[in-house]
Amino acid sequence: EKIFLNFKGINRKADIYVNGSKVGSLDGFMQPGHFDVTGLVNKTGANVLAVLTYCPKTPLVNYASPTYISAASWDWMPYVPGLNSGITDKVWLTNNGNLTIKDPWIRTDLPTNGRADLTIAVDVENSAPAFVQGEVKGVIQPGNVEFTQKVFIGANSKGTVKFDKRKFAQLAINNPKLWWPNGYGDPNLYTCTFTVSLNGQVSDAKTVKFGIKKYTYDTDGGVLHIWINGTRVFLKGGNWGMSEYMLRCRGDEYFTKVKYHKEMNFNMIRNWIGSTTDDEFYEACDQYGIMIWDDFWLNSIANLPNDIYTFNMNAVEKIKRFRNHPAIAIWCGDNEGFPEPPLNGWLKENINTYDGNDRYYQANSKMPDLTGSGPWTNTDITWYFAKSPNGFGGNPGWGLRSEIGTAVFTNFESFKKFMPKENWWPRDEMWNKHFFGTSAGNASPDRYDAAITKSYGAPTGIEDYCRKAQLLNLETNRAMYEGWLDNMWEDASGILTWMSQSAYPSFVWQTYDYYYDLNGAYWGAKKACEPLHIQWNPVNNSIKVINTTRNTYQGLTAELAIYNKDGSIAGEYSKTGITDAAPSSATTVFEIPFAQNSANLALGKKAYASTSDQGSALLVTDGRGDTRWASLQNDREWIYIDLEKEETINGVGITWEEAYARGFRIEVSNDAKTWDEVYSTGEGSGGVQKISFDEVKARYVRMAGVLRASGWGYSIWEFEVYGGATKAGSLT
Repeated sequence: EKIFLNFKGINRKADIYVNGSKVGSLDGFMQPGHFDVTGLVNKTGANVLAVLTYCPKTPLVNYASPTYISAASWDWMPYVPGLNSGITDKVWLTNNGNLTIKDPWIRTDLPTNGRADLTIAVDVENSAPAFVQGEVKGVIQPGNVEFTQKVFIGANSKGTVKFDKRKFAQLAINNPKLWWPNGYGDPNLYTCTFTVSLNGQVSDAKTVKFGIKKYTYDTDGGVLHIWINGTRVFLKGGNWGMSEYMLRCRGDEYFTKVKYHKEMNFNMIRNWIGSTTDDEFYEACDQYGIMIWDDFWLNSIANLPNDIYTFNMNAVEKIKRFRNHPAIAIWCGDNEGFPEPPLNGWLKENINTYDGNDRYYQANSKMPDLTGSGPWTNTDITWYFAKSPNGFGGNPGWGLRSEIGTAVFTNFESFKKFMPKENWWPRDEMWNKHFFGTSAGNASPDRYDAAITKSYGAPTGIEDYCRKAQLLNLETNRAMYEGWLDNMWEDASGILTWMSQSAYPSFVWQTYDYYYDLNGAYWGAKKACEPLHIQWNPVNNSIKVINTTRNTYQGLTAELAIYNKDGSIAGEYSKTGITDAAPSSATTVFEIPFAQNSANLALGKKAYASTSDQGSALLVTDGRGDTRWASLQNDREWIYIDLEKEETINGVGITWEEAYARGFRIEVSNDAKTWDEVYSTGEGSGGVQKISFDEVKARYVRMAGVLRASGWGYSIWEFEVYGGATKAGSLT
């Protein structure tokens, strides 16, 4: 027997010594080490293993790749001394004969869901100085499917043995147990145990877990859609930055983290910039039915790694290491950018060669056929429902958003664990060190603070702040997912929050914190993403049943009750509806007639306009549908209404003539000089537009044009403003 020393991960480089003799070098955390140390080890005494590691060179971003790019700090984790250099994965010894199994590859195809055709390839390495004949055997469970084939390999070389249904009919498996993502079925797994024998003796053995599945994809309407086993899947999930900022997440801890995602009813995790490299992450995703969007190690900046050949070698090794995991659904080349030549072409060809294009290659995480990245800050819940909640880059609309999120403050119990008591209240620089300040500008902590005060009142101290923060976390994160679900398949195909897990004790971008305490974001996401869900659209007041399963539900009863703050029910709004819910659908049950019961505060009030080409501005508030105002033929025209006193308002209604606004804002003011935006769109559709927004107090309400939809100016029949006392007496 031979003795082999095995390494699974080194960051960034290393020289390996056994008992003072160098046995080899490693370059990159995906390069496997398999060193024959038979002649170097002392079988009866002590042995010394020495590993001389080389720290990644700064700057890290792209230049040092493959590496853990965020180790040089990001806006959610601090700089890590040593940049996470060293041994990053398992080191172990194996004893086997001259033949070693390498990189088994099991591919599954589904002509129908009732039959799976398997294609298997196994590399076998011969470390003997002579030609040998061996035998490779595989056994698949469940089913006890066996297959065997001889292999002939030259001295100190490698050969490949292949199996498919043409020679091995048993590899056409009838009635297979398919692997499904969470919510769509069970994530069934198979095992295949491979052995390679020499002269009747087993030389090496390896067991591989795999799932029988088939991914397909389309980009209809400029939106990426993912199908599995013939079913289109609505993506609900989140981004992982790192599993832990100093690589201290190990073993079963991955199963805890991924199980939380399953329990949030998620079905996808994005491995951002490939920052999670441990097998257990992939194994946990397989087990819990969580698909993986898997990035390579590039970030947006137009520069190449210092060593593109080492980068590419590691990319190939990553594909070969993880390709048997059914959870991988997307390979992605670059975070928010395109890989610079030649890497984009190389990555695409790597996936073709070593994964058979069984998974989709998305070169850029925000385009094409995606709707960009962000924003990453707290937003009023109506924004997620109103066209268009656009990101940065990519297409407008909902579509498939790879990143969007908000600051998420911890519970008080966790806050106490990492914040010195003298820094509890009010906010100070210590908060900023945990990314609630200028260090996390994209999260806009000031905006988060303002939202808490506006919705729940000014906090009286840190305990009150943490408690109210959970209400905001729940409300915002629930609305974020519901806004996408409301538009399922009518533009929207999925949403991944930034971020769904915590790598460092912080106050931003998480659903559970560093100490595994579940916060309001967890419960908001869990509720919104439940497989069969009922929800309210706060913009058009529709009630929809969302079904993100493969099941048909018939005869569902939807019940509506509106509660005032004192706990009394506004009885005139109570309603019941019967509906069916088709698989993978969003079905409108009924609408809440709030607008019908709100006073039109603009009726008969004075109106003023920037210009007038036809009709007085006063005609938009006369209550008639046959009189109109029209501006001159400029984009930046406006019209506003004077309500004569400060009113509480929550929406407007505009009835456009054919000359409508493609882009416009609704703004409010108390002096007609300083204006605050409460709504904006770049996709106005004309006709009758009913627009809701969060309640605000104002005297003046303005439509500010941004972009005309025609060669004419803007023309409006009626401009209504809603709010004030409702006509329905029981609704406060």
